[in-house]
Amino acid sequence: MAPAHQHQAFVPCSKLHPFIHSCSLLMADQWLVTFKQGLKMYAPLFIIPAVLLRRRHIKYLVTRTLPEIIRSSAFLGTFASSYARFYCIFRNALKKDLPIGSVIAGFLAGLASIFIERKSRRSELALYCLNQSIEVVWRMMETRGLVRSRNNGEVFIFMLASSIMFYFFQNEPSAVRSNMHGVYKFLLGGKN
Repeated sequence: MAPAHQHQAFVPCSKLHPFIHSCSLLMADQWLVTFKQGLKMYAPLFIIPAVLLRRRHIKYLVTRTLPEIIRSSAFLGTFASSYARFYCIFRNALKKDLPIGSVIAGFLAGLASIFIERKSRRSELALYCLNQSIEVVWRMMETRGLVRSRNNGEVFIFMLASSIMFYFFQNEPSAVRSNMHGVYKFLLGGKN
């Protein structure tokens, strides 16, 4: 990997996505592809708990679960396609590929897509994104030799994340999704 101060020559978008010459068409294609992948991922995540844990009827699955699956898939598609579009806009405006372009594109894509999800799911998504961001930053620092991985380091990270979640469960229960309360009570031995 090249040092941060060395940048390669600007590459036009047509070279980055040669089969789709328009950035706007790429965005539409990216949305559709990611939406379909989201359906495959979110369908089991929403349907299995609804059927097995709550024993919901088909009417509930169609009226409540199916819209949630579509909403979450649309969120994912919008995030991915918006990221690609914002990144293209940024790099074409500057005629440079700068690392900050990814950060700005990611921030704007998150801002553009977060309002698709229900308000109650936004904090969960923020926690998920925080987790992913920490991992990306860690790997970047590791690649640059600023930090070293430790054996079983993921166990420490899991413990840290779990302690944060348990803190919120005990001190700010409204910040934790209501269907997670049963899981936490089970893990804590039935205590609040």
